[in-house]
Amino acid sequence: SLQSEKESTAEAHDQLIAEKAALTEEIKKVTSEKELAEETRDQLQREKESLDEKCQSLTESQSEIEEQLAAANGTINSLQSEKEVTILACDDLDAEKASLMDKIEKVTSEKELAEKTLHESQMQCQSLTESKSEIEE
Repeated sequence: SLQSEKESTAEAHDQLIAEKAALTEEIKKVTSEKELAEETRDQLQREKESLDEKCQSLTESQSEIEEQLAAANGTINSLQSEKEVTILACDDLDAEKASLMDKIEKVTSEKELAEKTLHESQMQCQSLTESKSEIEE
């Protein structure tokens, strides 16, 4: 019976050694997986920090672009106002030009009438001069 107990103890011992070896392998595997997970976590943390910096830079760029856009819109509005003022000034000049053209047409008509009247007067004067010469003879 003692022999049987010794064999049973030896089997139990061998089984414990085998279980210890299996557990040791499992511990090595889990430890390796844990180290890999920590390395991956650290790499992801570095990538996150890099992305955070890029995001911050893009946010700053966006702010600058929005400021430039606001300035450009201000310039556009200013130019639009200037354009409207210029259009009104052109309309005034067009009206003034039309008025001047009317005056030129009127003066030209009056000049032509005056030239016609002058010519008629010259003709009458010449006729009177001829009549006077005839009378004096």
